[in-house]
Amino acid sequence: MVIFYCDGSVDGIFTAVYDAWASRLGHENVALRIGGQMNYELFAEYRKTGTDAGKAQKVARSVRRKMGLDAYQTIYQAALSKEPERADCIYRVLVRGMSASVTPYEARNVIWNLQNTDVCRLFELSRKTGNEAHRYLQFVRFRELENGVLFSEIQAENQVLPLVGDHFADRFPNEDFMIYDIGHNDCLIHGRQRPWFILRDTEPEKEVTGRSSEREAMMQQLWRGFCQSIAIEERKNLRLQQQFWPLKFRKWMTENPQEKDDGKCQKKDGGKYLDENCHLC
Repeated sequence: MVIFYCDGSVDGIFTAVYDAWASRLGHENVALRIGGQMNYELFAEYRKTGTDAGKAQKVARSVRRKMGLDAYQTIYQAALSKEPERADCIYRVLVRGMSASVTPYEARNVIWNLQNTDVCRLFELSRKTGNEAHRYLQFVRFRELENGVLFSEIQAENQVLPLVGDHFADRFPNEDFMIYDIGHNDCLIHGRQRPWFILRDTEPEKEVTGRSSEREAMMQQLWRGFCQSIAIEERKNLRLQQQFWPLKFRKWMTENPQEKDDGKCQKKDGGKYLDENCHLC
């Protein structure tokens, strides 16, 4: 068994797919792994795959042409997942859909063959990543810095920034904004009337991001007051609230100013909340 291992980026996975396919060792004799997320196996040869944008583009272009845009979108979202088996799962699906013996009709329908274990797992990875990205479309909160840039922090499990960039660029085309993913050290940057891009393995300067504009505090206070004013005490349902507003998202949201450390309210010994006026309680 020859194992090709790569970094966890989409281009890295597609490059490993290209190298494994071009090795002509036989699809059953090769496997793909993510460097840093793999367990070493006995009697296996390991080959490191460097990320090559040209090879990745060739794989992406072939998938779109032979398997269709729907299949490419599913594979792309699965490549953004956090699961370590995503690279090998993508390779197995591409082998089924892009082999020479597969007809064009079969190639475009391979992605819907959920009876296959690899295809089913690919759908699971894609769905989880897409669902998390959809939630961040609702839960991202920007604050204005002194330099006028809108800044937001998230801590996503999967790599969701490539999936939310178009949404916020369309909503704020005339704004300079940044979304920093603490979990992956990635930063989505959008300039006014310019396309967005992502910087990998970077961290904004805390001295700059820690200084908000003068009107930011006032706007945050108004927003919290609005959320508190629309709350109905008699219809309070904490369990339902957590279902629609999970605790892991509250840490970075303006509506939850009291508990920035752990994202949930702390109780006293008597069972009462520290802030009896908190609209989250």
